Amino acid sequence: MNNKINHILTLEDGLKFLVINQVIFRGKNYYFVAQVTEDESDITGEYRIVEEQTEGGETYLSTVRDAETIRMLAEYLEPQEQ
Repeated sequence: MNNKINHILTLEDGLKFLVINQVIFRGKNYYFVAQVTEDESDITGEYRIVEEQTEGGETYLSTVRDAETIRMLAEYLEPQEQ
């Protein structure tokens, strides 16, 4: 897994998200992300946990919607103080 913390990811719908934290959980990559404005100058206040999936050599990100998975991941993805 490449370190994507502090990188901007663009989803298929064109929305841009800043990676705040990432974790591998049960063999899958997950990211805690914050949506940023179109010009990437500010955070909009929308946060998501997204899962990285690979199909046919292509990598996709999808929003995690299962409440139990979100609860378990929240502990691991909570930003750590430096």
